[in-house]
Amino acid sequence: MTPTSPPFRPQFKPAVKPVARWQSATSPNSDDARIAQSCGISPVTAAILRVRGHDSVEKVRCFLEPDLCGLRDPMNLPDIVPALERLHRAVVQKEPILIYGDYDVDGVTSTALLVRSLRSLGADVDFRLPERKGEGYGLNVGVMDEAHATGKKLVLTADCGIRDIEPASRARELGLDLIITDHHEPGTELPNALAVVNPKRHDSQYGFNDLSGCGVAFKVMQALMQKGWPQHADSFWEKFVELAGMAAIADCVSLTDENRILAREGLRRLAKTNKLGLVALMQVARLKISGDSLRGSHVGFGLAPRLNAAGRLDSATKSLQLLLSSDRDECRQLAQELEDHNLARRELQARIVEEVVARVYAESDLVKEQAIVVSGENWHGGVMGLVAGRLAERFHRPALVFNVIDGTATGSGRSAAGFNLHHMVEATRPLLQKGGGHAAACGMTLDMDNWDEFRARVLQCAHEQISPDDMIPVVEADCEITGRDLSLQLARDLEKLEPCGMGNTEPRLMLRGVKILDGKSMGQKGEHLKWSIEADGQRFEAVWWRPGERAAGMGFGKAVDLCFVPEINEWNGNTRLQLNIKEARIK
Repeated sequence: MTPTSPPFRPQFKPAVKPVARWQSATSPNSDDARIAQSCGISPVTAAILRVRGHDSVEKVRCFLEPDLCGLRDPMNLPDIVPALERLHRAVVQKEPILIYGDYDVDGVTSTALLVRSLRSLGADVDFRLPERKGEGYGLNVGVMDEAHATGKKLVLTADCGIRDIEPASRARELGLDLIITDHHEPGTELPNALAVVNPKRHDSQYGFNDLSGCGVAFKVMQALMQKGWPQHADSFWEKFVELAGMAAIADCVSLTDENRILAREGLRRLAKTNKLGLVALMQVARLKISGDSLRGSHVGFGLAPRLNAAGRLDSATKSLQLLLSSDRDECRQLAQELEDHNLARRELQARIVEEVVARVYAESDLVKEQAIVVSGENWHGGVMGLVAGRLAERFHRPALVFNVIDGTATGSGRSAAGFNLHHMVEATRPLLQKGGGHAAACGMTLDMDNWDEFRARVLQCAHEQISPDDMIPVVEADCEITGRDLSLQLARDLEKLEPCGMGNTEPRLMLRGVKILDGKSMGQKGEHLKWSIEADGQRFEAVWWRPGERAAGMGFGKAVDLCFVPEINEWNGNTRLQLNIKEARIK
């Protein structure tokens, strides 16, 4: 059955884009000044931290310099005791173990961490990742049959398994012990496994439920080292915190609580890593590293897309091999392959986004709906989530995008406007072959015979939860300031908030009534702008990367409002403050 949506129409007339609302969360006050003086930071930084819940001297100091003592006890994870007992026996008796992971960054880093750390103890470990095309996410019965046929005694999952009821039952039938380590939302029934280690379990006493999949694997192995091989506990942290930190940033879990510690320490370790695969990957990503210069964005936009690219277009096993290899030449070759896949992924993604945007604008009903739900043939299943993310960002509403093959639609969703995708999946589950995820992202498979009803239910859910005002774009800054607040020291203070990501976003500032003094175009095609601006009698340099039509009418002498990130620009031995413009509007 073919999709019900119309085919690609390259010519379209864009709908009128709603005018964005500009708003700022706060501005500095007297309490901020007091805390700033005690903590040695600027009042602007103190104001931003206050809005984010760090509203005392003690909380600010704890956030800016998180202590390893803030790490939670892994022994409070559910089912950790039977998991450790079984893992210890398997290692000591050299029983064959299969690690089964996932094809995204979180799954690949989780698998690499478990394989490398267990092998370091002398364990007999094999690994397997699912193929996105053909198998899809999660465990399946065939994996259990294959593990049994090859003599495995224990299957240990990484970043998957929490909803795989049937494969867990099959493992029991075959006499295989199954330990699940996962961080996704559980269903009403847990798999019948030897142990299900997931901080999101309803009976969990862990106290923090937003670890990444690799974070859960890290805590399990940390506990195993502490209990069985305490002499290796410290070296385990040094060797593997970089993987847990990368996963926390790449998988978009909240960079608060324990995740902030893992991400912060992980970046520090990553900057001096001795893992040849990561070194090669940073080289192809052209990351220049010195001291503590690594940022969350370097992982989120540099390393993660390349590690994900293999699983999207080829096989995630290549990314895993890169993280496991100790051969320099092999690492260079694999890193280049991931770079090539990432370039191809960008082209595929851009083509499908353009096609869907044209379709949305061509159909008046689509552009009016509170959610974008589209399907198409000959799209690449590996980029559906990325396409959905771009659409959600562009149209300010949730987007679900499906690739259709032989009457089966497989796709991904990304949220916007506060829409909970996990609840939507549950509401449509009777129509799905399978589906899962969390509030911000999901994946689903369904028969196209159910497409019309599925789409109607999703739109009904969106209609009930999203108002027209929710779909108006918002330009939001963390703090509104004056030109007198801007300095190199402020930029240095804001760097202390790193690593930034989900739950701890990159701090943005707002200036109103800035005057454009002069400027020029930059880039091979003049696609970037560099301005000299004046704010409250102070002069600054500002850059705006690919503003496109957003910069229309903003000529010299104009007064504009800016939403921007202050950055330190070092060039030819000179250090200057530079404003990285995110949005601008004529005053």
